Amino acid sequence: MTVYVDLVFLSNLTMDAAVLLATAKARRLRPAKRRVAASATLGAAYAAAMFVATVPFLYTFGAKVGVSILMVLLAFGYGGPLRFARHLGSFYLASFAALGGMIGISSLLKYAGSPWELMEVTSSGSVAISFRMSAGLFAVTAAIAIWLYRGEKASVQSRDRLEALLADVSVRIDGQVWRCRGIVDTGNRLYDPLTRIPVMIMEAAVWRDQLPSGWADRLREEPADRLVSELDPSAPDGFAWSDRLRLVPYRGVNGSTRLMLAIKPDAVEIAVPGGNPLTHRRVLVGLDGGTLSAEGAYRAIVHADLTLADEQASAPSQTA
Repeated sequence: MTVYVDLVFLSNLTMDAAVLLATAKARRLRPAKRRVAASATLGAAYAAAMFVATVPFLYTFGAKVGVSILMVLLAFGYGGPLRFARHLGSFYLASFAALGGMIGISSLLKYAGSPWELMEVTSSGSVAISFRMSAGLFAVTAAIAIWLYRGEKASVQSRDRLEALLADVSVRIDGQVWRCRGIVDTGNRLYDPLTRIPVMIMEAAVWRDQLPSGWADRLREEPADRLVSELDPSAPDGFAWSDRLRLVPYRGVNGSTRLMLAIKPDAVEIAVPGGNPLTHRRVLVGLDGGTLSAEGAYRAIVHADLTLADEQASAPSQTA
């Protein structure tokens, strides 16, 4: 049997690129074309190498999984364990669907004749029926693909519901603008108790380069008032936003009262899906030292009042 390695490489390059693009569509990603091309080239080179290099390790299950992991990383990046696991699952789903389709089409084309033609007598005298084996492989592949598809479909529906609550957030301070995605939380009723200004929450890591050294990480464990007490207003190289800092009391999960470090911006613009951007100047941005979304889908929690066109709307009588 003659195997043309160049044809193996080109066919796998095309197939891998199609699977990667299908994965990107399922996950609603927009990877760079060069990254998809590089990932598909890696997969095609691996498939071609199996016919050139006599290395038993290339045929093992671990080697195949390792190459697929490298392909997903190269095409879509990491982005956290949960996000990567979903990318990898979608990649396998698209691969299984493609494999099932090829097996199904091959079965239809190969076994279109009489079923007696499917039987052959082996050298040991037994009868082998290739149709049953191919059909079984197709059934297993189809079952796996359907199971993965149903799980991915539920995941897509969950992301659709989440997308409806997401908004584009732009914070402007001293002529500079910081942008991120935020989720509108109708349960967030946090206000500054003195000024009755609504407080939205944002990851401190967004401001890592503007905050004093180490603050973005120390906010996870240390009280906000301790960090503020370390500032020296008379220092020539002091924190430029010292006059913008606020300490906002709030109740933690265990019911205890704590202080949140907040910044008074010049303006905050909120753009919700299907609506016009709303600009608010009476708002505080509270800094959270952790990660608000494990998947990185959003980095801010938007106060419900900031989705209202009238920023002078009356605040409730009690804070939360």
